[in-house]
Amino acid sequence: MFSILSQTLAAFQPILPVARVIVGFLFSIWWLWLPIVLAALAVRQWQEYTRTRYIRGMKWTLLEVIPPPEVQRSPKIAENFFSGLHGIYGSSLKWKKMFFDGKIPDWFTCEIVGDAQGMRFYIRTPSGHRNLLESHIFAQWPEAEIREAEEYTSRLPKDIPNEQYDLFGTELIFTKEHAYPIRTYPFFEEQSGKDEYVRTDPMAALAEVMSSLKPGEHIWLQLTLRPTGGDWVKEGQKVVDKIMGKEPKVEQTTGQKIIALIDAIVPGSSGGGEEKKEKKDFNVMALSPGQRSALEQIEIKLSKLAFKAGFRFMYVAEKAAFNRARIAGVIGYFKQFYANDLNSFKPNGEVTTSSDGKLAWLFPSNRGFGAAEAEYKKKVELIEKYRGREFVKDYAILNIEELATLWHLPGLNVKAAGLPRVEAKKSTPPANLPGF
Repeated sequence: MFSILSQTLAAFQPILPVARVIVGFLFSIWWLWLPIVLAALAVRQWQEYTRTRYIRGMKWTLLEVIPPPEVQRSPKIAENFFSGLHGIYGSSLKWKKMFFDGKIPDWFTCEIVGDAQGMRFYIRTPSGHRNLLESHIFAQWPEAEIREAEEYTSRLPKDIPNEQYDLFGTELIFTKEHAYPIRTYPFFEEQSGKDEYVRTDPMAALAEVMSSLKPGEHIWLQLTLRPTGGDWVKEGQKVVDKIMGKEPKVEQTTGQKIIALIDAIVPGSSGGGEEKKEKKDFNVMALSPGQRSALEQIEIKLSKLAFKAGFRFMYVAEKAAFNRARIAGVIGYFKQFYANDLNSFKPNGEVTTSSDGKLAWLFPSNRGFGAAEAEYKKKVELIEKYRGREFVKDYAILNIEELATLWHLPGLNVKAAGLPRVEAKKSTPPANLPGF
């Protein structure tokens, strides 16, 4: 051990004089670099302060959306709903507003909540976008009912976990690059005849899990959404090029550009350098069936509007009623969007309520020092993020087709007992009615 340490110190001996000179020089010109460093730190602190102030000052509205009595169309209509929400992208986001006021892009949350009373759908929106959101809901589901809702998370104690309640929670992330899509609602539609489809709503599995909840059990699913532009498509195109066997484009340095210019002006100046590789035409039939299918699905995903999105999953229950089978049921619901050659969801190991503690490998139970304290802290942090609807740090890129699969008002083929619907159809009074 001591011999290794002495050898390491001996290896650094030749560079110590050089290091002393560099450090001394930097200290001698502190008046030049120190103000720049302090100014950069001040700007960063200012941005954090203004951003926090802006977020705390935002006004929000929580809306409950009650499904209409009959939804005979596929989840495709939800694509139009999310396309409408995408209209807020880039609105009023000027650099002065960002720097001086701390303004950040707006976001929504689409939530699915289940307890012993049934399954409910919520949307939390900045109050200024409420009219926009309601108009797009009624455009796709004219017979749905929208009403302003009380904060459902406030029905439970604020100090969870406590002696009465416990919880499990996590955030879900992609297993592959953003360009790979999940299985979407077209995969759940089987053609049964001319222009007729038998639809298996992917939400049916979740509805059954939520309908089986007992008093004291709560399942919360929160989808945070923020519209994004087309920058992510460039990264997605790299995935396409990789599947097609194309060499990745490498940005040339200034020196390489100068050499390339000389080669173009002076024939033979490269001194007989490398010969240009013969360009081969891409043949899609050279790909395996799985690669062709993945390539097609990726290109479909890249062609549609998209959002930065993140899923939070919380299971909160009284300790006497806590049932880990509910957790497995919800994770199983997300497993149905899995395909071997496409994308899927997995729990984010960095954002979860489980912890092994420190030096867990020393213990047969795999529970190390401070495991209980670490789990308690994680549970508190995650439920606070859920209640505050904070935008997720590790987001996924989901296009409108994927979002329509994950959040839509279920059709009549979802017959779970705990799914409430509008009890009567509503319509405007006839124009010839006396008094109108």
